[in-house]
Amino acid sequence: MFHPLIDDLTKLKDQELENKISELTKKYFTATRLGQGLAANQIVMILDSIKMEQERRRVEAAQKAQNSPKRDGFDDLIKIG
Repeated sequence: MFHPLIDDLTKLKDQELENKISELTKKYFTATRLGQGLAANQIVMILDSIKMEQERRRVEAAQKAQNSPKRDGFDDLIKIG
């Protein structure tokens, strides 16, 4: 989902995404307490976009891990010869 008020999320680091989620969650609860339903809905759409980017990164990392050669961690410990 694309939201016109956010920049390209692929350029942000993982920690920056986490910070944005935390910040927007606080703003969402403030908007709902103040009865700003429209603003709260916009925040939810932005949060969804950020969470989708996080999920895309998780899937991509899992696929890379699955496709990488299996190493049991003992290759460097045992030296024969």
